[in-house]
Amino acid sequence: MNRRVLCTALILPSLTSFALASGAATPEALSVYAHERATQFLERVPNLAFNPTAILVRFESDASPGFKSNVRALIGDGSFRRVDDENGIELVSTRVRPEIAIARIAPLVRYAERDWVVRAIATPNDPNYGLLWGLNNTGQTVNGDPGIAGADVNAPQAWDTTTGDANFTIAIIDTGVQYTHPDLAANIWTNPGEIAGNGVDDDGNGYVDDVRGWDFYNVDNDPMDTGGHGTHTAGTVGAVGNNGIGVAGLNWRCKLLPMRFLGPQGGYTSDAILAVNYCRVKGVKVSNNSWGGGGYSQGMYDAINSSKSVGHVFCAAAGNAGTNNDASPFYPASYNLDNLISVASTTNDDTRSSFSNYGATSVDLGAPGSTILSTYLNNGYAYMSGTSMATPHVAGVASLVYAQNPSWTYGQVRSRLFTTARPIAGLSGLCVTGAVLDAAAAVGTGGGNTAPTVTISSPANNTTVVTGTPVTFTGSASDVQQGNLSASLVWNSNLMGQIGTGATFSRSDMSAGTHTVTASVTDAGGLGGTATVTLIVQSAGSPPATPGTPTITEPGGGQAQLTWADNSNNESNFEIQRQKRVNGVWTNTTNLGPVGANVTTFLDTPGVGRFRYRVRATNAYGASVWTAWRTVNI
Repeated sequence: MNRRVLCTALILPSLTSFALASGAATPEALSVYAHERATQFLERVPNLAFNPTAILVRFESDASPGFKSNVRALIGDGSFRRVDDENGIELVSTRVRPEIAIARIAPLVRYAERDWVVRAIATPNDPNYGLLWGLNNTGQTVNGDPGIAGADVNAPQAWDTTTGDANFTIAIIDTGVQYTHPDLAANIWTNPGEIAGNGVDDDGNGYVDDVRGWDFYNVDNDPMDTGGHGTHTAGTVGAVGNNGIGVAGLNWRCKLLPMRFLGPQGGYTSDAILAVNYCRVKGVKVSNNSWGGGGYSQGMYDAINSSKSVGHVFCAAAGNAGTNNDASPFYPASYNLDNLISVASTTNDDTRSSFSNYGATSVDLGAPGSTILSTYLNNGYAYMSGTSMATPHVAGVASLVYAQNPSWTYGQVRSRLFTTARPIAGLSGLCVTGAVLDAAAAVGTGGGNTAPTVTISSPANNTTVVTGTPVTFTGSASDVQQGNLSASLVWNSNLMGQIGTGATFSRSDMSAGTHTVTASVTDAGGLGGTATVTLIVQSAGSPPATPGTPTITEPGGGQAQLTWADNSNNESNFEIQRQKRVNGVWTNTTNLGPVGANVTTFLDTPGVGRFRYRVRATNAYGASVWTAWRTVNI
């Protein structure tokens, strides 16, 4: 408080002069205009993190109205709005950047902070969203195939942070895109440098009237899809989300650039090179390439390599032959370029799809690719499987990350996807990361690998049995990423070592003594979870130790004399517990002892008050039972 008072004394003269010179607005008059301005910022900038027009301020409780007015005038026009009368918190208008405003007045107030933007949890209302297991796997059955909860890319958690940028462009280099599809139309790219239908190459890129992309296969300006494959990949990347129609893409809002170069029987590498160069000229930073085959092409390599100049990330399908790309390269996925991401396919059980190519050094990561529902021709939807379906998940997340971080390099975006990917056993040793795409972790929401949770349901903690009695051990283990890991549990006793594995088993040979039993499991990412219980095993014929209930005398001087009978079985020591009656409640529990074996009396000096005592003995097998309480007034 002394520091703040000193600062106030030094600054107040300038505060006063500033307020008078500024013509501060009427207090408590945060204008309608200012509020509208803040709302417009939020509507124009979907990922806005905080209010750029005002900050939250809490003054000291003894601050005078005049002092408050002068402080407000330091950063703005003096207008403010009370938002919490109980704590004296105000929303104060600022004409400087919030971080500057906060730094300027922080020494004068209890605290000042940004007016953060918060949002509702983003789960789309698209009717088929529940079938998109690759985005959010709850264990649902999709097209007859039941999945495992958590075997997905954590899209809902990513959407809590971002649902895309309406100005970020992703090229779909494929069979074209049905750009009139009701779930895609709002997200189709329009060339800002081209005037439609005038027959002129207005933007000078060599393509006339390329308003919505280009068809390199037919060499015209209509990249309409006639095969369905490109439309399917486009839907996973960027079907409009939360529009009450069909499905949702990774990007709810983006610009999909149709680049058609494949016909019914495929297409030429030369046309693919043209498509990549088109992206480079237009500054497109991400492309989806769910195609491949043929031999090595230096021209294709060079085109992808040259696209680095605009920070381009080239996402490529690893192939569907179920073979090792380390031994038999599959292009373009196998080009050794640091702006290329090679993608394998995974199932809704977090395993590698049987058809998916792999490669410990040539395939980068996995993504959902089996039984993927997405947009299709004739305004429809269809299930398809392949690394072609996995790759657009990666292109979608790459574009989310890039749009969040527009100053990043392609290398930073690529590294972000790799370092945040979720390790799974199904890809261990089969790709560079050994992991599957994690959208939430990539955009910074969280996600990543989390430790499994272990629970022991039997035996109950502190269960007591005699030797030879069957004991059933039952537990469960769940993991957000890998689902049910109960079958992998390993059970250990501090007295016997490993005693069993799996979700349940029974033992009738537990040795006498007090066992600390631990059930543990380790997930594919190396994180472990444990749970423990105590099990007391007594030798047959050796019941718990039970001393006689104590009698209490009061020898005076604030003392209590306890005496009890030794009814225990092979007792090793006695323990005494004391409580005091305070305001009608027994409290101040105190453990006295242990006292030695064969001792049957104890003198305590608790002072004046109402007390109660109980005694227990511990036998050679660690078993014991407390006696009833005895009360005494001292």
